Amino acid sequence: MVGRFAILFLFFFFCGPCKVIPAEGNDSVPYSAELLSRYIRHASVTGHERMAGLFFSTVARQMGFHVEILTDEPASFNFTASLYPLSSGKPNIVLLNHIDVVPAGGNGDYTYPPFSGTISGGKIWGRGAIDNKGMAVMQLMAMKDYLDAASATDLPFNVTMLSVSGEETGGHTGAMIIVENFIDLINPVVVYGEGGSGVPDVLKREPDRKLFGISTAFKRSLWIELKLTMTTSGHGSVPPSSYVVQDKIQALNRLAERNRRIIFSESTRNMFYELGRVEGGLRGLALRNLRLFRPFVVPAMKREEVVYALITNTITITAINTPEGPPNQIPQEIRAILDCRLLPETDVDEFLDKIRRSLGNSKVEMTVIREGIHAPPTRVDEYYEYMKEALLRVYPGSGVIPVLAPASNDNNYFRALGIPTYGILPILLPLHLLETIHNVDERLPVEALEEGTGVYRELIGVLIESGYGISDDLNLTDQ
Repeated sequence: MVGRFAILFLFFFFCGPCKVIPAEGNDSVPYSAELLSRYIRHASVTGHERMAGLFFSTVARQMGFHVEILTDEPASFNFTASLYPLSSGKPNIVLLNHIDVVPAGGNGDYTYPPFSGTISGGKIWGRGAIDNKGMAVMQLMAMKDYLDAASATDLPFNVTMLSVSGEETGGHTGAMIIVENFIDLINPVVVYGEGGSGVPDVLKREPDRKLFGISTAFKRSLWIELKLTMTTSGHGSVPPSSYVVQDKIQALNRLAERNRRIIFSESTRNMFYELGRVEGGLRGLALRNLRLFRPFVVPAMKREEVVYALITNTITITAINTPEGPPNQIPQEIRAILDCRLLPETDVDEFLDKIRRSLGNSKVEMTVIREGIHAPPTRVDEYYEYMKEALLRVYPGSGVIPVLAPASNDNNYFRALGIPTYGILPILLPLHLLETIHNVDERLPVEALEEGTGVYRELIGVLIESGYGISDDLNLTDQ
């Protein structure tokens, strides 16, 4: 029933001027591609964002933006680039991105070095090309086209690109600092951050029609440590009837075999309803009427693990550790780590109680390592419609729907304050490129970079035309 709709959610989960390697068979490389190539070459693995942040903020200042360095530390560099100074106090349209990237991993499997920024075959290669430096370049290049208009006309709103650190590890050195210390200065009325992309081959009736998902909510992360300590005999040649490794495995098996309750929250109902409207036909009718067609829809959703994750709270066992020792020594302690993802409406205390009951072992100590910020879903409003209109101007005839994302990112820090916040990387990405995120050979087509820039450009235009009643005869460059 759901089919390749699952592809939509695979995307949720990213030294000064240097020579750019030219694209193969193409003598002309757009400036945006050159800029992204240079940005990738600053290897800003989480905790080492400063040099990349200095580079990109300097580029923005040289373009003519009003740049504010909010924090300047090796592991916490955060800045804004705006059409007007933040001190103007104008209501602000915030375009959010993150500077940090995940580590590259082994270099042996890479077509090009992961921080080379190579431009080849019509694509920009390297860590961060998609997640998330490419989006930053799109935002900055789109805003650049409105610098003259902002100078010539006193627009009643500001547009600000906000680049932050630490997104890949929870946002504590970036977005959290922003909302705790600088939110009044930035004065956002809406935030457009990282989220889903457009994907092909999702709609069954029209497989060639593009579908874009704009995230309005995220599942909440909850990381838990389970510890079991037991004093037993120590030699493996005579196993006791009960010991920590055996008992913990039995408890984890009970947890893994639990029945995952299906929950159609408001966010998921809205998502499937809008998908049904775009899809049409019998499939669309079923998605628009989940309660009526539940016996037929749910089995199909269970077969698509990514979709199944959107209608259940999930628990993933990510680590099991015992103290180091010889193979014949029975450990006296064992620890396990759970990565849990909760639907927005889930009560954390009730969820923890269910885990305790599922384990069936009262001796297991449970500790919450980290609890993601709780944020209610953003309701679809005019700011969602502005982004939808911008997408349709660049990708005519596409389907656009609100989605719940199974992972989480910095958007929730702003949602928690009640600020309308939407997640979308406004480009079309086939599955084989989505799979390069946090992986070998991450790369972004130059064409997608240009199209994404066009969406942000149109977004600002839509805001000028309809969001604030400004006349549309402004002298905009490069339109």
